[in-house]
Amino acid sequence: MANYAWLIVALHAFVADAATARSPTPPMGWNSYNSYSCSPSEDIIKKNAQGLIDLGLADAGYLSVTTDCGWPAKHRDSEGKLQWNEDLFPSGGKALGEFIHGLGLNFGLYSGAGYLQCGSTDLPASLGYEEIDAETFAEWGGDTLKASAIGNSWRISNDIYGAWRSIWRITNEAIRYFKYTTAGAFPDLDMLIVGLGALSYEEERFHFGMWAIHKSPLILGAVMDSQSIPDESFKTLSNKEVIAINQDSLGKQAELILRSTEEEWDLWAGELSGSRTVVGISNWRNNSQTVEVDLGILGVASADARDPWARSNIGSLSGVQTVDLAAHEMKLWILSNIESTTPPQSAGYYSAVDTTLKGSAVLSECGDEECLPTNHKVGNLGAGASATFNSVSSSDSGTKLVAVDYINYEYAFSTAWGWGSNTRNMTISVNGGDAKRWAFPVSGGDWYETGRLTIEVDGFIEGEDNSVTFAVPTGDQWAPDLVGLEIFE
Repeated sequence: MANYAWLIVALHAFVADAATARSPTPPMGWNSYNSYSCSPSEDIIKKNAQGLIDLGLADAGYLSVTTDCGWPAKHRDSEGKLQWNEDLFPSGGKALGEFIHGLGLNFGLYSGAGYLQCGSTDLPASLGYEEIDAETFAEWGGDTLKASAIGNSWRISNDIYGAWRSIWRITNEAIRYFKYTTAGAFPDLDMLIVGLGALSYEEERFHFGMWAIHKSPLILGAVMDSQSIPDESFKTLSNKEVIAINQDSLGKQAELILRSTEEEWDLWAGELSGSRTVVGISNWRNNSQTVEVDLGILGVASADARDPWARSNIGSLSGVQTVDLAAHEMKLWILSNIESTTPPQSAGYYSAVDTTLKGSAVLSECGDEECLPTNHKVGNLGAGASATFNSVSSSDSGTKLVAVDYINYEYAFSTAWGWGSNTRNMTISVNGGDAKRWAFPVSGGDWYETGRLTIEVDGFIEGEDNSVTFAVPTGDQWAPDLVGLEIFE
């Protein structure tokens, strides 16, 4: 259901003045769409509502039961009110709401902001009927509304689907929202596909963990009975320690701290309440691998660590940690009792204005609030083109932490069902050495909003005579636009 958001709505207040109440934490619940598409029924909704109770998932925080598309009759009544399809919902909306409330759950409703429901050619939505629909939803006892174009949680991408690559695509769109995510405002990465048989159990944990640290709503889509949900899937969905990361009162989304594209792993970190930090180490590789994580990059000298997946303490961590990762594993640490250290500091910023350009590359001037911080960017980095920063200083030889300011709005909407990834690739070489590739995620809402990707780049020599060259990889059409780079030591 592309471009649809979760909204916790005070429907009774909405009747009077369209006021909304923000949920302080990401919504949690169950939605009919992933298992039943636009063909729900009264029996289906009641069965799954009861299933949340029987499985204990309501106790874990999944409290909303939402009937997605397909519930209305084709025509409004003589007063202009939406009607439930009597063949599918013979008891009607009010009775369904009373049943759900009787279980101690919240009654979720769905509508669209257009004239028709998403994907429908004949089922009415709410455009032009906002006030009367709000009144009607309130009469039915509705607690939550899934609707387009409104909300304190907003859909960020095209739909998730049952393939591992959709997790990569959605993650690369979600990264940029850390600037806006806070208590009451959450990016919706789409409904969970845990328990649907689409992913391996390790991939399900990865998926759930990634959604948790990004503060996405956690909306179940599997059939809620013990015969349908495998035990391993249930353990993932009911892990209260991972859920607690998602529901943390600060509401702060984890940031991508370091990307290693060719090695296929990322490092994430986010602030939690109680002076704690969540660390995520995600292995995108199809095979297991061992990586090294330097806690100093996070400004951590030492900390006590806990593994929320295992629900056990790891002990005290410090310095560089050697981490074994299974294929498609998302390892999570909760750090507490943190002793701080000074993270790497800036050793110089270099603007794209000062680059030497080759081929089709073009330097463009941007507006006052665009292409920050330089208000310029190098674009048209196509085949055979490059942009080289000269006279880059380094205090010693070897690998450096490099923050690349870039712009990528290669938003994978129409390509979402294939191999669209929400990334553009760019190679970087130092002093004429071998070029290495990095995948740059979507940076913002247009081709003028800057993002930053921090990477480790080898090949520097001591002194002020380093050159750093950016280009498009062989076989790719375009690299992202380039704003500048910063060296950290």
